[in-house]
Amino acid sequence: MSDSHSTVAAPQPSSPGHAPASSDASHLKLYTSVFIALCICTALSFVFNLALGQNHTSASLIMVVALIKATLVVMIFMHLMFDWKYVYCIMVPVVILSIMTVIILSIDIALVWH
Repeated sequence: MSDSHSTVAAPQPSSPGHAPASSDASHLKLYTSVFIALCICTALSFVFNLALGQNHTSASLIMVVALIKATLVVMIFMHLMFDWKYVYCIMVPVVILSIMTVIILSIDIALVWH
């Protein structure tokens, strides 16, 4: 028996939270490049320590490398590249409270010394 209706399935929309396959490939490329950059930064930390020894210069260079690594991880893997408005909502009150804490504690420290 011949059926006049075709049985081709309609394309299904992607489920929420999942990107199309082409986006997955670009994310994989991005994550792989960040992983390679983190490996290079880790190797640089060891090279600075071995080449310069344990002094302030090597410690400063290692801290700069650590800052670069932390920035890469935070921006890419924690998705802060896309959510800056949420970061501001979280960080502004924290910065205000930190400044207030330093002011209050410095007043207390000044009163203890006199």
